[in-house]
Amino acid sequence: MVQKPIFLVFMTCHDNVVCYHEPFGDSFYYGPERISPTYMHNEVATKKSGFEKSTYDVVLCNILSHAENSNRRVFVKDIAYHIVSPIHTNASVAPSLQRYGTTPVNTKLTNPAVLPPSILCRFQFTFLVRNPSTAIPSLYRCTVPPLSEKTGMHKFLTSEIGYREMRLLVDYLYADNTHSRDEICLIDADDLLEDPAGIVRAYCQRVDLPFNESMLKWGSEEDQARAVKAFAKYYGYHEDAIESTGINPQPNPKRYYRSTAEEDVEWRSKYGEEGAAKIREVVDENMNDYKYLRQFALVPFS
Repeated sequence: MVQKPIFLVFMTCHDNVVCYHEPFGDSFYYGPERISPTYMHNEVATKKSGFEKSTYDVVLCNILSHAENSNRRVFVKDIAYHIVSPIHTNASVAPSLQRYGTTPVNTKLTNPAVLPPSILCRFQFTFLVRNPSTAIPSLYRCTVPPLSEKTGMHKFLTSEIGYREMRLLVDYLYADNTHSRDEICLIDADDLLEDPAGIVRAYCQRVDLPFNESMLKWGSEEDQARAVKAFAKYYGYHEDAIESTGINPQPNPKRYYRSTAEEDVEWRSKYGEEGAAKIREVVDENMNDYKYLRQFALVPFS
């Protein structure tokens, strides 16, 4: 659902930043506290992953260890539904994290995350959101041939889209007095593509990191090797990002959006009637949440 280049931007800052790529996905898909049904009854795939013992606490402790024992900042790129149950009911802190306490912090809203409030308040949150009209077809493509032969994902799970989970988490963090508006960033992928330097500069200023134009380029062999290693866990999903060498401005990307009828024609030509209908259904279901989140978008640095 998110644009991978923003992760690559911060991989170029390896002298100052330690990057994690979707670490909580280990627990979400494979660990003993798994939430996703994808591998729930597939012990072969679970063992093959190497993450069968990855509780949420195991993942968290690894992140916190780097944060507490390194002179580098920690940047965690993850997906909202990895820590906010897509079921949206009986929200509760993961069993392995109960030792951190579960008491709400200064808000009447229910914590939607499997991470307790005492842990959430230790992170500075950034959200990257993408228009469903481009994000959903891109995700659907990963679940049908020929790309599904690489990803191993042969079913399009509408429970693993992420807009509603992101909205629930954003609302909770804003309602929690431990997070001010300045401590939560939201970037719209269209804005990032239209003005990469302006958005990344504004983001760096918000999180107190030095900005350099070189952050927008990652064509060296070292950068490529680092990207391949980081993205190896989800083979097939990140080929475009791995093969990229930087992020270049795309003047007014919103102008490329077409009418509903034009989108449907393209989706039918690529995925057939059934696929196009499913994409349209999911796009429409998530559009209101996207528009809601869009109001918080970071303004480019001028």
